Amino acid sequence: MLIDHLNLNHLRIFECVYRTRSMTKAALEMHLTQSGVSQHIKTLEDVLEIKLFDRIKQRIVPTDSAHSLYEKCKAALGEIEGILGEIKGGSDELHGKVSFGVPIEFGNNVVMSILSQFSKDHPGIQFQLKYGFVTEMQELLLKGELDFAFIDEFQTDARIHTESVFEEHLELCVSDAYYKKLGGAVFKESKKAFEDNVAFIDYQPGEPLLRSWFLHHYGTQSVKLDVRVAVMDVQGVARLILSGLGAGILSSYLIDSLESQGNKLHRFKASGTPQKNTISIAYLKGRSQSVAVQNTMKSLLSSIRLSSRK
Repeated sequence: MLIDHLNLNHLRIFECVYRTRSMTKAALEMHLTQSGVSQHIKTLEDVLEIKLFDRIKQRIVPTDSAHSLYEKCKAALGEIEGILGEIKGGSDELHGKVSFGVPIEFGNNVVMSILSQFSKDHPGIQFQLKYGFVTEMQELLLKGELDFAFIDEFQTDARIHTESVFEEHLELCVSDAYYKKLGGAVFKESKKAFEDNVAFIDYQPGEPLLRSWFLHHYGTQSVKLDVRVAVMDVQGVARLILSGLGAGILSSYLIDSLESQGNKLHRFKASGTPQKNTISIAYLKGRSQSVAVQNTMKSLLSSIRLSSRK
């Protein structure tokens, strides 16, 4: 049998090289030398008498044979990992590294408390978290540097699977002092009143989130906005709002948190139902996941969905 001429390391290293598309990254992940990884791949190719990777301009490109082998390999390795985990003691003795990404406020307000308890229950797992926006998370997922990520609504790469897990409400708000400058209760929340009287803060040039809010509440993105600052940081936007610079969009739970700290904010009601932002879990299709990653995802998803129903 061919398997008599191989050992599990050959397949495990092949899986890592295929997933990362790099001998160097695979060597770092597997704690081996690059030459050692290269030798394992050569041995596997020699035994199977096929080429698994083409070397083109200092990059490795999987062959059709590699694509076929990887699909079977990832499933088999995942199953073996699961069996070994069960034999060793099941979920109570999980160990390994889990890396995932989160939007900063959703991470701080929803994920962290859940992760804290899970980590206490499973001290053998080391967690590595990355805060960031969806575009950055997508790139890291495709590179294999994140096991999974929680992301905002966005058109992701077709290779990335997404599944909605949580809905947050988005509200346009200003400091109480700024609201009084606008006239307080006599301020009419019309599109023209916002265009003529209100300064804004958004996260990115082009004001995509603000325009989305106006589309939801007023049926148009064609709005003349006096945007004073664009800052890709939720806490930065919140601080600018509290300072009285203008209006910005925050999640309801962040506004609740700021108000519980004694800050006075006014939330614009506009019209219709609150605007919702869907949070999804995202992971690379076809990537084999360790038992530690699988159990972390399962626990986080279960707790997040439970919290969303409260």
